[in-house]
Amino acid sequence: MTIKNIALAGHAGTGKTTLMEALLYQGGCTERMGSVAAGTTVSDYTPEEIKRHSSVCTATGSIQLDGLKVNLLDTPGMFDFAGGMIQGISAADCVMITVSGKSGVRVGTKKAYRAAAGKPRMFVVTKLDDENANFYNVLTDLKSTFGPSVCPVVVPVIVDRKVDSYINLIEMKAYRYDADGKAQEIPMPTSEVSEKLSYRVDGLIQAFSEAIAETDETLFEKFFSGEEFTQKERVDGIHKGMRDGTITPVACASAQMMEGIDLLCKEMELLVPAAD
Repeated sequence: MTIKNIALAGHAGTGKTTLMEALLYQGGCTERMGSVAAGTTVSDYTPEEIKRHSSVCTATGSIQLDGLKVNLLDTPGMFDFAGGMIQGISAADCVMITVSGKSGVRVGTKKAYRAAAGKPRMFVVTKLDDENANFYNVLTDLKSTFGPSVCPVVVPVIVDRKVDSYINLIEMKAYRYDADGKAQEIPMPTSEVSEKLSYRVDGLIQAFSEAIAETDETLFEKFFSGEEFTQKERVDGIHKGMRDGTITPVACASAQMMEGIDLLCKEMELLVPAAD
């Protein structure tokens, strides 16, 4: 069985523990979603963590995805317990850095990114259900802070300042979620619809394709000849870019609403390199 060890890191309060709770629930490891506020999550179980509503030490959990075992390490975000974050990252093959869709890049984001140097990294923009969340402002913030390696792979479609649906750029498919967090595939936004959105979908696809083209000479030639990449070529390009540090994928989710969690599981399965 293939095993992938993924650390969740980032600034305190960006939703690492809630994201892990959602992943465990999505993976069928728990029968219900726990709550940080209620002190009922799998990873924040000590009296001190329940009192603080925050992780104090690194906790572990695992899920299985089509013959793949993913070990998750929920690391502390508070600076007082930075040693736990560093230990968790050192034990991981890949680091998933959570960034609040409301507050964007913070000091803890940069600390986690630096601590994960030399390992494949990806960002997850969280809390998209918050009325003040703005994924595209955060994406711009990530690009200006961490450079051209930042590459969106799952993006939200925003209508009237709320998330209407999510686009998986790997599959080139769009999904809308019901109140129970179940996804239903819907048509991709048309050019006319895209022009009314806060961020044009065709521009995102262009940037995504350019990032993949940079990972391989054959893909580079195919891109500039105007051909579209296959899904396998997209996966292979992102996978290679994560390994050599030229691509840092950006996904997004609302863990509280279970939106985008299934897509994140797909990214972990397809994109994140396994242990050597």
